[in-house]
Amino acid sequence: MQEWPLEPWIQPQWLLGAYPVLKTLFGILAIVWLVALLRYSVQGPSRKAIGRAYRIFFLLIAVAAGGILFYQATWQLTGFARPDFVEFMRVYNHRPDNPVRRMVRGRIVDSQGRLLAVSSDDATGRRWYPQRYVMAHAVGYQHHRYGLAGIEAADHALLSGLVDTVNPDWGQIQQSILQRERLRGRDIQMTLDLDLQRAAHEAMQGRPGAVVFLDLSDGSLLVCYSSPGFDPNQLNPTLFERNDAAAPLLNRALRGLYPPGSSFKLLVAAAALEIGLQPVFDTPPDGFTATGANQPIRDHQYYAASRAGRRWRGYGPLSMREAFAKSSNTYFARLGVTMGGAQLYAVAEQSGMTRAWTIHSGSSATMGSVAARFPPLTDPQEAATAQISIGQGELLVTPLHMALLAGAAGNGGDVWQPRIATHISPQRVEPFFSQPTAEKLAEMMRQAVAGGTGRAADFRGVEVAGKTGTAQNPHGNDHGWFIGFAPAAHPRVAFAVIVEQGGFGSESALPVARTVLQAAQRAGWLDRNADEGRR
Repeated sequence: MQEWPLEPWIQPQWLLGAYPVLKTLFGILAIVWLVALLRYSVQGPSRKAIGRAYRIFFLLIAVAAGGILFYQATWQLTGFARPDFVEFMRVYNHRPDNPVRRMVRGRIVDSQGRLLAVSSDDATGRRWYPQRYVMAHAVGYQHHRYGLAGIEAADHALLSGLVDTVNPDWGQIQQSILQRERLRGRDIQMTLDLDLQRAAHEAMQGRPGAVVFLDLSDGSLLVCYSSPGFDPNQLNPTLFERNDAAAPLLNRALRGLYPPGSSFKLLVAAAALEIGLQPVFDTPPDGFTATGANQPIRDHQYYAASRAGRRWRGYGPLSMREAFAKSSNTYFARLGVTMGGAQLYAVAEQSGMTRAWTIHSGSSATMGSVAARFPPLTDPQEAATAQISIGQGELLVTPLHMALLAGAAGNGGDVWQPRIATHISPQRVEPFFSQPTAEKLAEMMRQAVAGGTGRAADFRGVEVAGKTGTAQNPHGNDHGWFIGFAPAAHPRVAFAVIVEQGGFGSESALPVARTVLQAAQRAGWLDRNADEGRR
């Protein structure tokens, strides 16, 4: 947003509106003077003609000035009947007697009432963000030069006092402004938990990536963390440079697109289970080659053995449960091709992979994710289907999509619309898949932690169900994923963690999820009998 340090009556918007009137007036003035000049050239100097020209000139000046003053008066007096005018006055009018400056922006707090954003009580109304980097992307910022972002942008009108969803009477708001009464915007309570968000911030240690935690009872976002972050108290031009590879302003939790790697095998298994497909496949060391593919898809152990100078013999025959725990690429590539690309795409569509999720429909704008990039698949596209079945190829997802997928597995297939503000009522959406499918997925996810690649996720008093993932990255080292839910026996939260270029998900993303889960246990989110009223 560009700041114009000008008085209100000479703002660019006013000049644009007044330009046609001024153009007409000065056009008439030019004609009068032209007539006067012609008379002078024909009749010679005439005191009477010149005097008449001067009188017309000053009359037109008086009319123009009166028109400007009248326009200015009506513009300001009737302007307070419009929220957009009040917002214009707040941003552009820097005079100390500006009545809009007595409007105090509402606070933003976390799910437990802890302060996330507040405005100063002086005439500047400067916004202060006490949690700085921890809540930067979700809360956003409100700045006279750089504009709005996050929940500050989505609920700008409500926070500013320009609307009141409880008592939507703009007449009262207008009267309060004109009478120069102190007008306070409404406070916003977010669903985020500061303790969990801070745990995510500390566990990520500045590494690029994201952490998403969802409350399975109503879809509330408990954590929506993106790294690297920024300090909304210290905005500067360098933050907004497009060539910054770190992209600190990008909310990776909602808008970061990544290949999901082996964590996507959860959806492939769901698609197969939905049609009753639970085959046992042989997994030879040479892997699986789909029709039209240039290279076979092999398991990670093949490459590890090759680097060590050894020969790997393959896993041999595997059931779906065993293949999921071992994260066999060979098995899942063949499984995807066997059931067909059309079935895989249909379940991906049902599971919200092809849609952008709205997490908040605010008074001024919406806040949400981008859609995952999932190419339409048909059965003949075997090579593409095989790649996507191991979470590679043209497939890109956001952490929010993966958290929702994991949550559906732990919640009997049921899904809530994700939300980030408590004044928005919880809303169910269509189930991702059937309850029997969800139950089998939950069992496999628990097995993947108890005896598979996610062994380190469990901690004292809590058993976790999850799936690790290591996604090939064409721009550097592999990305590390860990998705799941906890506690395994009675799920309360679902999560997705990605660490960019973190390598194995079990070594990078899993410890982050474990740290946040421990914070959730301390805060009572994993308690089976937790008081629902605390939300």
